[in-house]
Amino acid sequence: MLIDDFEHFLPLAIKILSFYYNSSMQYWKTHQKDIIYQKLNLVLKKSPKLTVWQQFGSHRYTHSGKLHEVSEQICRLHIDTESQHYDKLDIDKPIFVHIPGIEIIFKKDKYNRHGHVIEFSIPGDIQVYERRKNQRFYYLYQDHKSITFHSEMRDVETDKPEFVFTSVLVDISIAGAGMVVGNEEVQKLKVGSEVFLVNLTDQTLPKPFRVKVKYIEPYKHNDLDLHKVGLIFDDQLDSISYKSISSIVEKKQRKTQGLNPEQYCGMDFEEQVRAINIIEMKNPVLANNLKDNIEYLDQLRYMTTKMKVEFLKNTNQDLLAVALRMSSKELVYDLFSEVTQTMQEEFLDKLKNEKPASAVCKAQDDLIKDIRQMVASGEIVLDPTAFVTYV
Repeated sequence: MLIDDFEHFLPLAIKILSFYYNSSMQYWKTHQKDIIYQKLNLVLKKSPKLTVWQQFGSHRYTHSGKLHEVSEQICRLHIDTESQHYDKLDIDKPIFVHIPGIEIIFKKDKYNRHGHVIEFSIPGDIQVYERRKNQRFYYLYQDHKSITFHSEMRDVETDKPEFVFTSVLVDISIAGAGMVVGNEEVQKLKVGSEVFLVNLTDQTLPKPFRVKVKYIEPYKHNDLDLHKVGLIFDDQLDSISYKSISSIVEKKQRKTQGLNPEQYCGMDFEEQVRAINIIEMKNPVLANNLKDNIEYLDQLRYMTTKMKVEFLKNTNQDLLAVALRMSSKELVYDLFSEVTQTMQEEFLDKLKNEKPASAVCKAQDDLIKDIRQMVASGEIVLDPTAFVTYV
């Protein structure tokens, strides 16, 4: 669902673009600053013509232009002075920007104009055309979900693979996966090369199967030591391997949908990022505390079933509901999926009540204080590598 600022104009824009390109274009939205910065830098590098438009009732005035500068502080685009409606650009009205080819759309309410130059801060969110046919599911880097792979080439004397690496799995679909590797591993890989997967998310595959490296890119724009590697699964996966991949994807899908899709049962990652970004504009300290607390509480997913039962038994449910108000659907699912339906419904009934961000942060602090005591006493363990997770 598109965010409020876009609800009047952007869906119409997407429909127009879909009609123009004669396809049912689907867009996904992101509020993640790293991704937005990366996408805009890609636009800067490729330097395509872009379209800027403004809405005046039922009329729309469009202008062509190019992006000329992108930094974490400011972006600058140059409007073509020969555009038909150049003189009608109204600084008091929002602008919409569409970048064809890369297919990005965003809106800016506040910006400055100096002649043909428009200056604005990095957009808080962008819409990106979804090119993937299969839905992708994401893991947090700190989950330490492993993916082990080895080289296609083997040592002639030992018949062992020339290299075997275990890296961090960060996303998966039935068609491919994404992993984060270090500098040593990335030296052994190149786009188009093939490797064999041995295990995924702690599940050893029935037999290694071939995958191809689709892309290699920086994991984060400000980190040169980590690299994101995209993998494509072989179209000819045997039925056993396909079932193995499907079981991992299906389990992840159940968690991301939450305990009850018809009720509020936590946030997905983009919803969390958006909420934190909004709070950050008014209270950066509170936003940072909320972000740290959400990340810490997410470790509750790593408890064993027995630990979860004891934790829920010994924790005030009202406090827990407020503290988890901004937590992930996956965390709520992992904590409550194995308790009675009545207990699930009672908790979701408490969780749905909206609370001020400051109240959520206070509840988080109180809960984390209790959790730290449980960890210190050995009652619970919050280490994703402390035990094996079976899928």
